Amino acid sequence: QKVDLEMHTVNMSLGCWGRTDKLPLQEILEINTMCGHGMVTLNLIEKVIEDVKKGRCTPEEGAERLFRPCECGVFNPHRAARLLRSMVSHK
Repeated sequence: QKVDLEMHTVNMSLGCWGRTDKLPLQEILEINTMCGHGMVTLNLIEKVIEDVKKGRCTPEEGAERLFRPCECGVFNPHRAARLLRSMVSHK
């Protein structure tokens, strides 16, 4: 109240609560949270990772597929391609 924060702002700034062990891998969350509205789903991310691993698409093509559902336009396909490339090369 002292700093005039709205309740939702307070909740967002306190991190993750609860059963964080049930969250997806950090790498997947990094991609998922690039869209401010959560439109890039975990299932789509996992599918794209699998497609890149199997050589069905390049990391850049996969990142483009992940960018499409993002209505707010905040999703960064260049960063997503870099993360996809990193995930595939480490596994």
